[in-house]
Amino acid sequence: MTIIPGTLVRLPNGSNGIVVPPPWWTPGRVLVKVRTGRRRWFKVDECTPIPSGAPTSCMNGLGVRL
Repeated sequence: MTIIPGTLVRLPNGSNGIVVPPPWWTPGRVLVKVRTGRRRWFKVDECTPIPSGAPTSCMNGLGVRL
């Protein structure tokens, strides 16, 4: 599964986030909006994509409209 903006991902600390479009492209990194609303850079291999059939409860607090 490709990690593109809008992809839900599981982060190394076990929390969830959503990939957002970055203001500049950095090879091998993605910008992720985490639960607190902050945006942080992560390496692509640190993020595990969450399948789209996952329960919507994993999206709470990420600013995703359900």
